[in-house]
Amino acid sequence: MERDIRKGRLEELEQIMALIAECVRVMREGGSDQWDETYPNAEVIKGDLERGTLYVCEDNGAVAGIVVLDEIQLEPYREVDWMLKEGPNLVMHRLAVHPQVQGKGIARRLISFTENFAEEQGYKSIRMDTYAKNDRALELYRRLGYEIRGEFRLPGKTAHFPVLEKILVQPDEPFLD
Repeated sequence: MERDIRKGRLEELEQIMALIAECVRVMREGGSDQWDETYPNAEVIKGDLERGTLYVCEDNGAVAGIVVLDEIQLEPYREVDWMLKEGPNLVMHRLAVHPQVQGKGIARRLISFTENFAEEQGYKSIRMDTYAKNDRALELYRRLGYEIRGEFRLPGKTAHFPVLEKILVQPDEPFLD
């Protein structure tokens, strides 16, 4: 099922920005101020595409979802009590699914792709953050084994950002009972 996930292309920038704009509209209607006109903007997404870190999931030939995979951790991540202190750690950013195709398992497919990618590339864990008002995403991440390890706030946002982690490899030392 992952054959429809691939690296995004620069010529898809307009289509990806239209997906993000529609997500922002739906977030606002639902009372969330997680994303807006300033983030994620075309400059951020263009940088993701140029670095080759943005992946798209196609549905019927159209960009239905995106995810960015890299090692860039926000400054507040330094304060988090991570389960796995040593890396390398893959960071998942900007996971978004077009509202017209939500509920078709696209987010789950993108997360599965991320986990397979991380394992193949030798990452020990996946780190990410989401918005406290994004109940559906938080529930999905918890069901898929991501644990909340902390939170941070950003200026101008009404809620905090939970930070999550999923361990992909077991530590060398056995757990004590």
